[in-house]
Formats: sequence, structure tokens, C-alpha cells
Amino acid sequence: MIIIFGSIMALALSLVHFIIYKLIVTIFSLSVVWRIFTGVILAILGISFVIASILTFYFNNSFTSFLYTTSASWLGFAVYLFIFSCLFFIVLWILHVFNLNVSLQYFGILCFSLAIIFGIYGIIHARQIIVKDINVSISNLPASWQGKKAVWISDLHLGAVYGRDFTRSIVVKINEINPDIVFIGGDIYDGVKINESEVIEPLIDLHPKLGTYFITGNHEEFRDDKHYLNAIRGAGIKVLNNEMVMIDGMQLIGVDDRDSTNVVKLKAILSGLNIDKSTPSILLKHQPSQLAEAAKAGITFQISGHTHRAQMFPLNLFTSLIYKGYDYGFHKIDKMNVFTSSGTGTWGPPMRVGSDAEIVVLTFLK
Repeated sequence: MIIIFGSIMALALSLVHFIIYKLIVTIFSLSVVWRIFTGVILAILGISFVIASILTFYFNNSFTSFLYTTSASWLGFAVYLFIFSCLFFIVLWILHVFNLNVSLQYFGILCFSLAIIFGIYGIIHARQIIVKDINVSISNLPASWQGKKAVWISDLHLGAVYGRDFTRSIVVKINEINPDIVFIGGDIYDGVKINESEVIEPLIDLHPKLGTYFITGNHEEFRDDKHYLNAIRGAGIKVLNNEMVMIDGMQLIGVDDRDSTNVVKLKAILSGLNIDKSTPSILLKHQPSQLAEAAKAGITFQISGHTHRAQMFPLNLFTSLIYKGYDYGFHKIDKMNVFTSSGTGTWGPPMRVGSDAEIVVLTFLK
């Protein structure tokens, strides 16, 4: 799987960096030597993320962390350099079609500069975690849940980029909110080699009255998830693995990501839990998929993450298409409420443009 993923990434990145190379040599007057040098540097940068991803899967040290963070950051810049390069060459093609002899050097420099500015902004913005308040109205809400606050976090992706200090900063913010219950929606870990217990140790300081609950994400499944789950349980967090618990009249259900991405398996899991449709229920599910199936099962409110809202505009157009508009925000399908978060950490480029790193506070109301 890693070899296939690496091959696809290498092919895509080769194309991206070739387009970037064409932009640079078109707008800057480079000598043959500098063209060769630029090509070599871009070729190295083009494969650096694939190499770093493989190394961090097997090794956990300061060098691999530095290499991954650097190459992932460059990948973000490369995305915007590619987008603005395409814009430049489209304009160049239009001028050629209409036989207009206009110099686009300054336009090319502008495109190059905007790509760098977008990347710098994205790195800064990704570290600015916001607290997002959402009111959730449930008609048959038990009196004991009236006004209760739940915190939802997901997609921390602890690993080469984010570590224990990042976890600590999140815990501090959550404790300031003082929620009644905490939900962690998967992808705590990035799937790389890591000290599973050490990096989440600050989570021990979470003490919501009704407890902290966790469901797996797809990145917990990159490796043997037993190591991850043991560390999570060791931090005093309840893992909901295709099970339901009753909390003050609320049915809280958590499903494993591997099982819940398949509609047949999800249907079997939910039907086997004997959900009472007359009693309100919360479904913690990593991905905002199979929503119709959850609604049919009588779920009142599904909370998801996973999509990151693509992290970097305009890539959110793809996540919106893939998840049929449910990739971010509060929605309704039949009688079921759905909320999808953009997550708290990042995967790949540690950047966010048009997407926020967020801690979601859900206040339950009738």
C-alpha cells in the first residue's frame, strides 16, 4: 500500500514541479547553468515529501521530523505555485490564440509572489486554533441535557509536525471552556512512528463531568491500532468501538472508521445496537458518509470530521464534491442533524487557507 501510494504521489508531484519549473524559466531570464540548477532543486523537492513520508513511517527522530515538516511545508507552497502557474499559462495561451504580443513577465512575477504569500499565510493561520460555538436544537432533548456543552475535536494528526506541546495547547483551551463532555473524532495520530503515550499525555488533564469519548479515524488504521487504542485508554479516555452507551437519557454511539465506511457494515452495526428511535442519539463517526443510512437508523445527530475542509482553498471544491456538500458545517438530512468539523491539526502541508483549525463547542437546546 505504501509503495502504491508513493508511486502515485511521485507521479503527481513530478507533473506539478515540471509546471512550476516552466513558470520560473519563463518569467526569469536564467542562464543554462541556473536552469539546470533550478531543475535539480525542484526535482529534489518534488520527491522529498514521498521520501519523508516513508522515513517517518519507520523512524521517529528529530531528523525525520525536520525533513517531513520541511517537505510538507514545501508541498503546500508547491500547490499554490502550481495553481498560479496554471493561471499564468492559461492567460499566455489566450494571448497566443488572439495573436496578442503582450509581455507577461510582471504578471508571472505577480503569480509567483501571490503563491508565496498564500503559503506563508497558510502556515501562520494553521496554528491559530479557533473556538467555534454551535447550538444544536433537539426536540425531545432530555431535561438533563438542556444547556449541556460538548466539545468536539478531531484530526489532530500528532506525529512529525504536531507533538505533545500541540496537545497541551488544545487541552488548555478545552479546560477553559469547561465542557460537560468531550468527543474526539479520530485521527489523533498521523499514522507515523511515534511514542503513542507521550504525545497524548496532556489529555489526562481533561476532566469533563460526563467523560471523554474517542472513535477511530482512518489514520489510526495505518498501523496496528492496538498501540494507539491502549495509549488512549491509558489517558482515561473511553473508546467507543461500534458500541452505544446511555448518558443521562442520551444514546451515545461510536463507530470504528474501518467498519463504518462500508454501507452494509454500518447498517449491520447500527441495527445491532437496538437504537431507540424515540430517544435522542448522537453518532460519532469519523467520515461524513453514509448519512442516509444513519438517518434511517434513527440517529438524531451525527458529528464527523476527516475532510479538513481540504485545508487549502480552492481544494475544498473537491471535498465538497466528494462528500456531496456535507464536507463542512451544520446540515440536515431528513430528521437528522449533521455537523462536520474542519479539524484541529493538519495532514501534509501544515497550512490552512479558507479553512480553520477549530475546537467545536456544541450547546444542546430544545
